[in-house]
Amino acid sequence: FFAIPRQVVLADIRRQVHQGVRHITFGDPDFLNGPTHSLRICRALHAEFPEVTFDFTTRIEHILRHRELFPEFRRLGCVFVVSAVECVTDAVLEKLDKGHCRQDIVDALRVLDDAGIAMRPSLLPFTPWTTLGDYLDLLAFIEEHELIEHVDPVHLSIRLLVPPGSALFEQPDASAWAGPLDEAAFTYTWAHPDPRVDRLQRDVATLVERATREGWDNYATFAAVRALACQAAGIEPP
Repeated sequence: FFAIPRQVVLADIRRQVHQGVRHITFGDPDFLNGPTHSLRICRALHAEFPEVTFDFTTRIEHILRHRELFPEFRRLGCVFVVSAVECVTDAVLEKLDKGHCRQDIVDALRVLDDAGIAMRPSLLPFTPWTTLGDYLDLLAFIEEHELIEHVDPVHLSIRLLVPPGSALFEQPDASAWAGPLDEAAFTYTWAHPDPRVDRLQRDVATLVERATREGWDNYATFAAVRALACQAAGIEPP
């Protein structure tokens, strides 16, 4: 963790605001590794530019560890938080060594809801361990927790990348799913043991690309993705 000096950050913010920016993004996921430092920057930002809003990126575990700070972040202008949720299946989260579980995600959502801050989760729904049931469960979770508007549709199609040196090769089942290295993409290829999952990922990626190109709203895109997932699983969509 390296803390960029407060005055350097504020000078950068000041330049952007003077050019017309009205919302600031703190994109470094280490934002809450130094919560006191970050809070001082946000206080200074709000004192100088009270009309400017902001968002930041942080881990689920940091939301829970520093839950008492979020009401103040909201008062200072935070409107949403980006967090790498990835999925809601505990077995897959353990494989990915995310440091959080499904209940932690639910608790973090509650912390943010209570503070009046939205969560914008980033997702990794397609891995060698994700089943069709897991994918349908993720969609149900998104709907149940009213996240449809807050999930960029492309995240419903993301497939795991496994670069050289990845810690995933330390998993005992790595030889069962890891394929040859795609040097151009700098990732090892892999195939899911259930071919329906790989087909679904391709279909969802195609659909999301079309939806983005044609300007579908998130609800229409979500419904179409769920219909594809239900078709792959051989069940009727709700």
